[in-house]
Amino acid sequence: MSKELTPSMAPKLAECAVFVGSSGASEAAQRGTAIDYAIRMAMDGNPIPLSQLNREDCDAATWGIETLNRLSGGEHIETREEYLAMAVPGLSKLGTADALCKRGRWVADVKSGQVRPYRKQVAAYALACMEDHFAESWTAHVIYIDQRLVRSYDFTRAEAEATTQRWIAEATSEDAKPTPCEYCGWCANFNSCGAIVRQAESALELVTSYGRTVDEIRAEIVADPIKMSVFAANWKTAEKHIAEPVLDALRARLEAKEEIPGWKLTNPKEKEYIEANTAVETASKLDAGRAFLIGGGKMSAEKFLELAEELQIENPYQFVKTAPGTKQMRQVTNKTK
Repeated sequence: MSKELTPSMAPKLAECAVFVGSSGASEAAQRGTAIDYAIRMAMDGNPIPLSQLNREDCDAATWGIETLNRLSGGEHIETREEYLAMAVPGLSKLGTADALCKRGRWVADVKSGQVRPYRKQVAAYALACMEDHFAESWTAHVIYIDQRLVRSYDFTRAEAEATTQRWIAEATSEDAKPTPCEYCGWCANFNSCGAIVRQAESALELVTSYGRTVDEIRAEIVADPIKMSVFAANWKTAEKHIAEPVLDALRARLEAKEEIPGWKLTNPKEKEYIEANTAVETASKLDAGRAFLIGGGKMSAEKFLELAEELQIENPYQFVKTAPGTKQMRQVTNKTK
């Protein structure tokens, strides 16, 4: 029996072709669902669900609504879920987009949480729209409401078809194999996944080898770039899926007053702080520049732009400066096309 695929599975299947969504919804998923519902209702004239969100989520949803309206240029936006079913060629199961502007020739997906690559998912939505409206090109927007970020993709029919058919073919191939990735914790096969188990066992076997010193083990790993790469991937897997849950369980049992040989909870030093009204009263006796420096002398561009909007400062972006960021080490997946 072949598995049913949906556009929303595309980002996960692109990382692991045998991914299967687990049942239940995480706290983050429940938050995203609540925000999505509030945006749909508010766009359809019912602001009550929006007002029931907490302040942070309400602000994020409001930004998403404002962004959708800005992108529409005044044209009608469809956000009612029952009118946004996406029949994607090659998929037996319908997907559901978050917003559609027919006159603007775009479809949108609103995302909360981390910024992840969703190009493959929205390519499928764009293809469905082109099929429905006999078009040869369509735009897809991914709206990241927590980061106040929009990524837009312009697809031709040929591009959307090729992108969609590729991940469908990989996911339905008889040769598909599990690939450890950031979505492992969301997969129904996670606990018994052979790839995950092998990675964890390989990392632990190497570091627990008997008869060698720590220096010898480390030297063996770093001497070979391939071995170093494999060990790092395996160790990250073991750390995330075995070590971190074990440490969480250890802490929970210590907090429950259980005796664990070699471990105990220590009482932290009490933190000292100044209440806001005292800090404001004290800072008011200083000039603004000195008060700012004493307070740390930093303001993020995001906070500055919010303040500038409140103060109606003209063209605040001219004051935003950029500096090189710190390079991050990220694991990549090498795939042959």
